[in-house]
Amino acid sequence: MIKLLKKDKIKAKQFSKEEIPKLKYGMIHSLFGDTEGVSIVMNQIEEVLNKKLKVPIRNINYLIGNSKIKSKRITESELLSTKNETTLLMRKNYQVGYGGGSSEKIEETITKAKETIKRFIKRNKIDVLISHNSSHPVNFISSVALSRYYRDEILKGNKIPKYILWWHDSHLERKEFLSPARDVENYLLQGVPGPFVEYILFINSLQFKEARKYLKKLDQRDPGFYKRIETNNDIIYNTTDTFIEKFGDLQTDKFNETVDTFMRDFKVENLLGEKELKLSEVLFCLQHTRVVGRKRIDFALEFCYELLEKLRKRGRYKSIYFFISGQDPDKKRKELIQLNKKLQEKYNHENIFLVFAEDYSNKTKLTFEEYPKVFAKLKAITTYFSEIEGFGNNLLEVLASGLIPIVYAYPVFKKDISKCNFKLITFNKFQLNSKKIQETVNLIFDEDKRRKWVNHNLRVLKDNFNHDLIAVKLVQAITSERGNV
Repeated sequence: MIKLLKKDKIKAKQFSKEEIPKLKYGMIHSLFGDTEGVSIVMNQIEEVLNKKLKVPIRNINYLIGNSKIKSKRITESELLSTKNETTLLMRKNYQVGYGGGSSEKIEETITKAKETIKRFIKRNKIDVLISHNSSHPVNFISSVALSRYYRDEILKGNKIPKYILWWHDSHLERKEFLSPARDVENYLLQGVPGPFVEYILFINSLQFKEARKYLKKLDQRDPGFYKRIETNNDIIYNTTDTFIEKFGDLQTDKFNETVDTFMRDFKVENLLGEKELKLSEVLFCLQHTRVVGRKRIDFALEFCYELLEKLRKRGRYKSIYFFISGQDPDKKRKELIQLNKKLQEKYNHENIFLVFAEDYSNKTKLTFEEYPKVFAKLKAITTYFSEIEGFGNNLLEVLASGLIPIVYAYPVFKKDISKCNFKLITFNKFQLNSKKIQETVNLIFDEDKRRKWVNHNLRVLKDNFNHDLIAVKLVQAITSERGNV
C-alpha cells in the first residue's frame, strides 16, 4: 500500500451497528440480472440489507458492466464488462504478457474505468463498497481500476468507502489462470484484488487456504496486510429461501399455473403429440445451470441415456425431456447438440429431447428461478455434475424447490456441503455407474422415499442456509476495524 507521511494520514470512518440503516451502499460487478451465481447473491444481499438490516432501497446502488435489470439505482459502464475488448486482451495474453502497444491500451482503459468508479462513488455518496469477484481476472480492468481509485484517494487524503470483497472465485481457483506472465502477475498483485481490500467474504472454506500465498505476497508490498485480512475475513455460504414447506405442497395446487404456462410456452404437448407419447411416459430432467464446460452437461446427457435404458425395461417411461435452464455464454450448445446426435446413434433411438430455455426467452415470461418449481411439480429429476464450483447456488435452488439432485462430488461439495448430510445421489467419478443409475431408478419409483428425502433436505436448508446468516456476517464485515489508514 502507498505509504503516507504521518501528517497526511487520514483516519478511515469506522461504522457502528446502529449506523448500518443510514449508510449508503454500492455494489460493483461486471454482470447483474443474469442466471450466474454472483447475480443471485447480489439480489440476496439487497434483500438482506433492506429487510433484515433496515437499509432503505434508495441507499443501495450498483455499478455494473452489463445489467439485464434496468433501474435508476443501476449505473452501467461497458468498461467494467467482461466483454470489454481490453479485458479480453488481458485475458488472451495472460500467460505471454503485454507488449508496448497493449500496455498503452490497457493503461488508458484502466484510467477511464477508475474515473467511472470515482464518479459513481462520489455521486451516490457511497459509505460501504461491496465488490464482487475483484479477485478474478474476468474482471481485470474494473479490479485494477478500483485498486487505483483507492490508492489515489488515500494519497490525496480523501474520504474512501469501506472496501468489502465478496470472493466468489479467483485466479487461484482456475487452472487457466495459474501461470501468469511476470507483468501480468504485477497487475494481479496491484489490483486483483490488490492491497486495499479491508474485509473479505469467502463463499467456501477452501478459498482462504488457497489465497494465503497470494495474500502473503501482498504483505510484502504492504507489511501488516496479511495479518489484517487474517482477522478480517469470514465465510458466507450461498443461501436460499425454501420455496415449499414440505413435500406435500407439491401435491397441492401450488405452482399449477406456472406449470401450465411452461407446458404452453414450451409447446411440450405438441412435441409429445408428434412423438406419439403420453405425458405419463416422459420423465422430466432439469439441468439448472448455464451452458458452461465445467458444468459437465455432457456427462449429464450420457447419464440420461443410460438411465432411460433402465427405465424402459421397467415399462414405465419411454422418453426423457432434458431441459437446460441457463444461458450459453461460452457457445457450447453446438457441442451438446452434436453429442446428443452421437448418443442417439449409439443407443439407437431419439427419445432424449434436448431443450434449451434460451430458445424460448422471447416466448415466455417464466424466469430462470421458476424452472425448479415447475420441474418439482412434474416429478422430475435434476442433474448437477459440475466438476468445480465456488459453492453451488443452483444446487441449493433445486433442493429448495423439492427436487432431489444427482450430483458429482466436486471439492467444495466434499468439504462444505456433504457435512450437512443432504439426501441426494452422489457420483465420485465421471463414470457411468450402474449402481448409481439403479439408485436413481429406485428413487423415481419410490414416492415415500422421495417424500422423506425432500422433507429432510428442506430442514437442512432452513437450519444451515437461510438468509439470516448473511445478515449476521454482513454486520460483522461492515463494523469491523478499518484497514485503510
